[in-house]
Amino acid sequence: MTLQPLQRLYVNDGLLITANHWQIAHSYHQTRQTIHYQSLTQGGIVDGLGISVAEIPETAPSRYRYPRWLTIQPGVAIDPQGNPIVVPRPENCYLSAQPTEETTIYIVLKHSEQSSQSEAEIVQEAFQIIEKDVPAAADEVELCRVKLSPGINALCVPDNVFAPQVNQLDLRYRQPVQPRSALTCGVGLLDYSAESMAQFQALFAALPGLYPRLQGQMMAAPLAGSLNHVAYDEFCDLDRSMRHRLAHYLQQGGVLLIEADGDGVLDLYAAELALQQAIAANPQQQSQPLRENAQEELQKIQSCIADAIATLAAPIHTFLDTEGLSEQIAASTPAQKVRQGEFFLGRHSPFHFSHLPTVRQQPIGLYRWGGVLLLVGPLLRAWGANDELHLDREEIRSAQELGVNLLTFATRHHQLHQWLMPERPPSSLSN
Repeated sequence: MTLQPLQRLYVNDGLLITANHWQIAHSYHQTRQTIHYQSLTQGGIVDGLGISVAEIPETAPSRYRYPRWLTIQPGVAIDPQGNPIVVPRPENCYLSAQPTEETTIYIVLKHSEQSSQSEAEIVQEAFQIIEKDVPAAADEVELCRVKLSPGINALCVPDNVFAPQVNQLDLRYRQPVQPRSALTCGVGLLDYSAESMAQFQALFAALPGLYPRLQGQMMAAPLAGSLNHVAYDEFCDLDRSMRHRLAHYLQQGGVLLIEADGDGVLDLYAAELALQQAIAANPQQQSQPLRENAQEELQKIQSCIADAIATLAAPIHTFLDTEGLSEQIAASTPAQKVRQGEFFLGRHSPFHFSHLPTVRQQPIGLYRWGGVLLLVGPLLRAWGANDELHLDREEIRSAQELGVNLLTFATRHHQLHQWLMPERPPSSLSN
């Protein structure tokens, strides 16, 4: 959306009402309305607009006399640009695509304007019903999609509306109008993998019910959006050119999430958590020597954890030092850097954690140095994309809540840095 100041007509006695003045008066209210819709809502279907398989009209030309007719029921939608779309009566349309291979076709609505047939001075807001082989654009609203087999085959209603088959109408992706999320986190993959994509998409799917203020979207290219993910081994193998690009991304406020397996560290986490729980369970019943021994053992374990994380984090600090991004890290020793990097921000907003969650009895580790986060453990796998883990509901929900904290932190970190930039490109109304 191009940012332009609103202008309205200043009315005084003797003002000559011309066509231009009349246009200014009406365009002002129209623009305010679309800004309101864009600011507070996400485009989608308000009511109605059901779609069904129709009979072949008797008047249809011979080239359209195939069982591919659809009827769109009356209803109302608002497109992502804030324009209301009103379909006042049932509308028939013909699906003309004849793919040579299995292809998904989309039926979308698009706002348009046309002169009234009865009165030339009346402009009626209208709509177009468009058939296309790509998803709905930024000014369109999806009504239906159908996966067509090659040739001209009959359309039909699905036997199972939650799992439409080939040549069956698929209504699962229709979006209702809903409040616009306060934050949008764009996530990129520095090293693309279908598994990582599925993990983030599973977290995004949980956001409407878990934390509606936030929405997520996958970015088409790496080093875009608020957060980028990379596996630890891939990070260590980045070439000099990519490291320079990554440093620039971090300077702009982006956040890099480095995911490490850290198998040996996970065992230390588990031992630390078990000992902390034992100390906290019955503090009054423990003798002083026993409690002191437990505390000493806990300190030894925590020291081992600090050493292990310092080893893991060494390539990260080398990168930060080389790229001139480590000035904010005041600690000098590796252990001090580990303690300074404990990710307290991610434990409190918006969901509070007294300690990080566990996945299959394995605690998670999370550390931050500037815009770089080091994640130790299988947190992403617990977001719901991996049914083979057989996690219980509480484990999945806790992992997702920590994921929400991560996305929120990355979005706010990037947002605040962008606001501090001396020059920024014109923004859209999304965050």
